[in-house]
Amino acid sequence: MAETTTDCQALQAEIETLQAEFEGLWIRVSQGGAGGGRYRELRHILDGLRARYASECGALIESSSLPRSITADWRGS
Repeated sequence: MAETTTDCQALQAEIETLQAEFEGLWIRVSQGGAGGGRYRELRHILDGLRARYASECGALIESSSLPRSITADWRGS
């Protein structure tokens, strides 16, 4: 059963919210700060949400404030 547009929009909004938190944590952790546990947790959650979005809604288009060299491995491309 295919997801509705509203369901896909809600899922994308959740991904975007968690991605923003993830990017903030990445900056803090990369500078030697705390937050490594939540960083790893978010990465795992985002991987699952992206896979769910891809299977239920199609290709996910994301943006990031971080350089592509940093985000490429997060998205597998």
